Amino acid sequence: MRIFDIGYNKGEFTTAAFQKFGDDAVVIGAEPNPALASIHGDKDNFTLIKKAVSSEVGTVSFYVAPYHNGCSTTSEEFTKESRFSAGSKNLRPNSVVWIPPSEVESTTLDQMIEEYGVPDYIKIDVEAGELDVLKGLTQKTPEIFFEWHEEMPDVLYGCVEHLRELGYTEFGVCGWFDEGDVFENATFDERGDSYFIFPKNYYSWEELQMEKLINKERKVNYGMIFAK
Repeated sequence: MRIFDIGYNKGEFTTAAFQKFGDDAVVIGAEPNPALASIHGDKDNFTLIKKAVSSEVGTVSFYVAPYHNGCSTTSEEFTKESRFSAGSKNLRPNSVVWIPPSEVESTTLDQMIEEYGVPDYIKIDVEAGELDVLKGLTQKTPEIFFEWHEEMPDVLYGCVEHLRELGYTEFGVCGWFDEGDVFENATFDERGDSYFIFPKNYYSWEELQMEKLINKERKVNYGMIFAK
């Protein structure tokens, strides 16, 4: 069981992978934040790449949120338009602060596959940088899941368009949804983007009807899209 953890952060997803699959899991994590260190360094079946994953091998701008590491991002748009900057009914404006960007090394999913092999799962949680990550993938893998926020639908739709071009045909959604937004195609997840909670059902993209969950101005709904 080979897994790519794109957006390793503090290692929560990797920990969940080892809990679920045990020693059968081989995890390759990617995390560009120099302030974060691996908590799985003692495992022979874990590798951490201290780079961002993007559309090209080279360098990218990286915006660190020093008091909220999970909100660090390569997306300037996220620092300006997300719920964490613009606010919502659940968050005050500027609830997260980012320091001026620095340049970090970047790799691609294709490069990771060339070096480590085709993964069974790719998890991507990089705060609106998901589309840039997927642009560095030119082949279909067994299953991908990536985070989405309703205030940034262009990122979501761009990701799905790219995945469909690569041959992904089945989609599911798990997440935290505002009251009244839960419908039969969606799997409610109290945590929103928790790990290895898979959708109850998969659909074609049109049948999934994601538009029922998206209100760009509300800035509340979020979760994970699954594609295979």
